This record gives sequence, structure tokens and C-alpha cells, in this order.
Amino acid sequence: MTDGNTLKRITLFAIPCIIGNALQNLYNILDSVIVGKSDDISALAAVGATGSLITLFLNTVTGLMTGFAVTVGKRYGAKDAEGVKKAYANALLLTFGIAVLISVLGAVFSNEMLKMMNMPGDIIDSASHYLRIIFIGMIFSVLYNFFCEMLRAVGNSRMPLVFLLISSLIHIILLPIFLFVFSMGVVGAALSTVLSQFCAVVFCYIYIRVKYHQFRISADIFKPEKAVMMECLKIGIPMAVTSFVVMFGGIILSFVTNGIGTAYVAAYTCASRVGYIVTTPIFGFATALAVFTAQNVGSGNLARIKEGIKKTFAAVTAVNILLFVAFWFAAEPLMNFMLGEGEVIAVEAAKTYLLTRCGAMFTLTFAAGFKNVLNSMGRTVFPTISGFIEIGVRYLIPLTLSGILGFYCVPLTDAVSWTVLAVFLTVAYFIEIRKMERNVQRNEE
Repeated sequence: MTDGNTLKRITLFAIPCIIGNALQNLYNILDSVIVGKSDDISALAAVGATGSLITLFLNTVTGLMTGFAVTVGKRYGAKDAEGVKKAYANALLLTFGIAVLISVLGAVFSNEMLKMMNMPGDIIDSASHYLRIIFIGMIFSVLYNFFCEMLRAVGNSRMPLVFLLISSLIHIILLPIFLFVFSMGVVGAALSTVLSQFCAVVFCYIYIRVKYHQFRISADIFKPEKAVMMECLKIGIPMAVTSFVVMFGGIILSFVTNGIGTAYVAAYTCASRVGYIVTTPIFGFATALAVFTAQNVGSGNLARIKEGIKKTFAAVTAVNILLFVAFWFAAEPLMNFMLGEGEVIAVEAAKTYLLTRCGAMFTLTFAAGFKNVLNSMGRTVFPTISGFIEIGVRYLIPLTLSGILGFYCVPLTDAVSWTVLAVFLTVAYFIEIRKMERNVQRNEE
């Protein structure tokens, strides 16, 4: 990442991330379709209604681990092998403790959280069973994401994709067996997810330990060091807070959707999962920019960072145009397939959500990209503030317009929040990069 053609380096890193994110969302869609076919739209809604809660916890922890990866990436870029080893060991200790805590609290309070989200009464029991199992197994999801972040920190985005493919294959095999052979319903869907994540974390751990000497930690290294932990948390906590605040906006939208009815819960489930696939290029390149920026900050090359950002945004915008045109024609038939042609209300709502999300992804490119860049530069204040701005927008629009627009305030909220963040974070980036450039000039003088 610190030499060679910038766009080529970033793209080669981003492609496995994009494919991995797309596959992960594809098997989430497969969950929805198979669960819906094995039962009815209520079962689909029960699985989908838990999505925002699961994403809230998992993405918050992943934000923390991304901060840990930035710390490792900086030391790797500075060729500090011993520093990489210590940062990895202490980050693993933190991650394991947090994973256990979330698994326990989530499993104990799953039903209470669903009630607070205004869950429709006809699906709350099924949703609670599904959510409790997912939380029990979340320790595997957290550890898997941690190992993947560590691999990306040292420039390896290919093997996380391989492990995701293995996990997805196991999930695809187990899901129909649990649903159609054993008739386990939403419980079977949850078990297939947990077991596939368990396999992924085992394979990932074995690979990372064998392949990278920096991650072979001995007893004298594998112990808490306050200074190293604080360094990891200094970047990790703001990124985790940002992720939490952003994902909490999804909780608010789920609360609105749950209050409207089961058909709209199903519509939001299907359209949002397809929408995540549409935006995977954005988040894949944003992940690549985070690693690219961290390593080049470590090597002191600000000019390369600026060049990489400019070329990346141009490439992602071109991809966004192609995707927007494709889904303009594909949205309605796709939603008919997922929800059923007889579900007219749900299909129309899902189509509107998906097309609005596709239109807003042009501003999401700048919001997601600059947020990761700023965090990797160590300038975490603006990304943290942006999270609170986003939750303010995501709270204000449903509060003021849900009575008028109903479900349609949900896609509007996404579009407005991404646009506001894009403007704020773009300005923040130019402020911070100029500060860093001035600091370099003063040091040279």
C-alpha cells in the first residue's frame, strides 16, 4: 500500500472486500427467501426484524476492531514487527472480553430489546428465539471479524474472502437441512448461522497463526499492557461510538417500520438487504482506503494519501452509475421474487426504498470514504461528531414525518443523512489534511 500505483493497490485490496461483503449479504437474502418459502411472510419478518439489533452490536464491535487494525496497520507500515505483535495480542484480549460480554447480555435481554423496538405481536416470539441463539453465538462472529481485520491491517484482503466463502457454503448446506428436513423454522436459521461462523473463526485462527509470524504470540507477549491497550482504544473507541450511533439510527427506522405492520417489516428486510449489496463497492473501497491511509500515515506519505482518495472516489462514482441504471430496471421484479407477487403493498414499499437508496449512494461514497480516512489519520473527532449528526437526522425525520409519510420516511431518512454527512466529512477532511501538511512543513523547517 505504500508504493506502486495507488488506484491499482487500493482496487486489488478492495475487490475481495467487495466480493466478501456481497456474498455475506447474498446469504442474508438467501436466509430471507428460504425462510419465507419454508413458512410464510411472518417467519421472514421475524428473522428480518432482528437484523437492526444484531447489526447494532456487531458493527459497534467491528468499529472497535477496525480501530485496533489501524493501530496494527500503522506499526506494520513503519516496519515495527514487535509493535505489531504487541498490538495484536492486546487487541485480541480486549476483543475476546467484549465478545463474551455482548453474548451474555444479548442472550439474557433479547426479548426485552424486541419489546422496546415495538415488535409486532404476531412475530415477537419467533424473533426472540432467533435473536437469543444469534447472541449466544456472537462470540464467534466477533472473533472472526477480528481476525479478518488483522489480516486486512497487514494488506491481506484475499483470505478473509476465502474464509467467508467456506462459511457461506456451510451455511447454505445447513440452512435447508434445518428448515426443510428437521422443520426447525427460525431456530434452524439461527443455528446454521452460528455453526457456519464457528467454522470460519477456527479456519481463520489456524491460518493467521501459521502464516504470519507477527501473530504468533508467546506467553510473555500475550499479557495486558496498559499503554498498548490505550493506544488501541484511542482510535477504536471513537470508531465504535461512530458505528453505534449510526446503527442506532437503524434501530429508530426499525421502530417506525415495526409499528406500521408485518408487511412493511418484510419489505424493509428484503429491500435493505439488497440495498446493502448495492453499496458494497462503496464500503469495500472505504475499507481499502482505511488500510491505505493508515499505512501511508505510518510511512509519512501525505501526497500519496491525497492521490489515492481522488482516484478512488472517481472509480467508485463510475461504479455507482452502472449500479443505479441496473437496479432502476431490476428493483420491481427482484422484490416480486423475494416477497411474492401477491404481496403488492410490500413489493411497492420495498421497490421505493431500494431505488431511493440507490440514488443516495453517490453521497454515501464521500461519507463512508472520508469517515474511514479521517479515523485512519488519527483525526477521530469529526467522525465521532458525524455519528451524532447522523443519529439526529435519523431521529428527526421519522419523528416529524412518519405520521405523514409512513414507511416512506425510512428511505428518505437514509438519503438525507448520507447527504448531510458527505458535506460535513468532506469539509472535515480538507481541514485536517491541511493541518497535517502544515505540521510536516514546520518539521522540515
